Amino acid sequence: MAPIPRNINPYEIENVLNEMFSPEWLRDTAAKVGYVQRNRKIDPVTFFWVVVLGFGVGMQRTLASLRRAYETASAETLVPSSFYGRFNNRLIVFLKECLAHGIADLVSHTSLTLSDKLKGFKDLVVADGTIIRLHDKLAEQFPGARGKAELKIHTATGITGNTKSIAIYSGKTAEIKTMRIGSWVKDNILLFDLGYFKYELFSRIRDNGGYFVSRLKQSANPTIVSVLRTHRDNTIDIAGKKLKDILPQLKQEVIDVEVEVSFKGNTSKIKKAKEDGSFEIYHPRVGTPKVKETFRLVGVFNKETKKYHLYLTNISPEQLTVEDVALLYRARWSVELLFKELKSLYQLDVISSGAPAVVESLVLVAMLTLVVSHRLLNHMRLLAPEKSTRFTPLRWAESFYAIAPVIMSRVLKAVGIDEDPFQLIIYFMGEGIDPNVNRERLLSPWVKAVNSQGINAMD
Repeated sequence: MAPIPRNINPYEIENVLNEMFSPEWLRDTAAKVGYVQRNRKIDPVTFFWVVVLGFGVGMQRTLASLRRAYETASAETLVPSSFYGRFNNRLIVFLKECLAHGIADLVSHTSLTLSDKLKGFKDLVVADGTIIRLHDKLAEQFPGARGKAELKIHTATGITGNTKSIAIYSGKTAEIKTMRIGSWVKDNILLFDLGYFKYELFSRIRDNGGYFVSRLKQSANPTIVSVLRTHRDNTIDIAGKKLKDILPQLKQEVIDVEVEVSFKGNTSKIKKAKEDGSFEIYHPRVGTPKVKETFRLVGVFNKETKKYHLYLTNISPEQLTVEDVALLYRARWSVELLFKELKSLYQLDVISSGAPAVVESLVLVAMLTLVVSHRLLNHMRLLAPEKSTRFTPLRWAESFYAIAPVIMSRVLKAVGIDEDPFQLIIYFMGEGIDPNVNRERLLSPWVKAVNSQGINAMD
């Protein structure tokens, strides 16, 4: 076991999580959104940590097992219908507030920084989505492909350890519609797969001071404007020509050119006030010419496939070389590890409930578990900066998964929610007894009860 520095507080883990989601914040927020209207058996603090560090990591996969976990942590006996009724629209609102709060806290605690090669950029952000298949009953609420019930999770995740956003959509929602561009992209590099390929999206990123790298869509055929990197054996004049016309003739290992693309402008409907106080709807760009933009196109020749890997970007040659852009794009695969964490460890794709509120609640819980896990990952990297890059995401996720119940117990104990001495007795009295009083038991005719002193209980 590695030696622990003397200046580390042994209660680091529970302190970090209780600062991230303080008991006061959880109870106030639960009351604000109406999830807890008056003092009942369900305590928002206990409930939050039980679902996030219990169900969220796959320790409990049904509401029944989750109820038992809550009873164990709280030493309260709950009527099943009362507990299940807590999974409602107010819980969804509460969990969304928690998710927004958790992401904001995560963003403020970075554990890695970009290398000197990316000096001048804030972060490297990977945007991607994954599909979760749901119970067939939910096909109307969460329509997916081919009439199936599906839910799509979209994430924008920073390579330095920060999750920028997590959102839920119906399964058939196109990836491009899940990407929200605003001032937050300034000085960030966004990496996209082909599901997000749209010139208008790239233009908006540049307008907001951001950068992007995307694979070039196979059907794209931009016009080459100028050559940014020349070669000794480059005898072909390619300026002014279409990419597909000259690509088979190229011999060099890399391509670095400026290209022009065209696309339809924003045709969103806009309300315009009339003099009489009413409104009319109009399309601002209908009938106008297509918008033209110039971007950088880079390509690296693959000797095995005998084809170029082509990328579109607005990062200049002075900032990154062709080879660096191609290498940078490989970082996009890190988000696949995030989805593997959600699905394989937190078992997000095995939610069997047919109740919409239950499904959405449990998906939000899994997202919160991910945020909590990454917050602890960031903190451990800060505690051991010389080993920070060796805390790999998937290995961390497996470690977190294994120890989550212990973390939950310590987090609750740190805020005064300690184990009741009678906890296990109360639990087995509530869960171990068949609630059907008059049911005939197989051994009833042949046995009788005795008390703890060995005396017949009926005597």
